[in-house]
Amino acid sequence: MTLIKSISGIRGTIGGEVSTNLTPLDAVKFAAAYGMWLKKQTNKEVFTVVLGRDARISGKMISSLVGNTLVGLG
Repeated sequence: MTLIKSISGIRGTIGGEVSTNLTPLDAVKFAAAYGMWLKKQTNKEVFTVVLGRDARISGKMISSLVGNTLVGLG
C-alpha cells in the first residue's frame, strides 16, 4: 500500500522505503512536524496530547516512536 497523506491523517503499510510506505522514520518526521506545529500555536510551556492506537502488532512501535518524539520536543 502506498503511503497516503491527507487531512484525516496518514495510512500505509509498515516497512519499506521512506515516503513510500510507513517507516519508523516517517512516523518520527510526522510526529515532529505535529509537535512543532503545536508549539507555534500557543505560548504554553506544558501540553497534553492524547495518543491512541489499535491492537495491530506495529501499534506499540508506532505509538512509542510518536510519544517519545513529542516528549523529546518538550
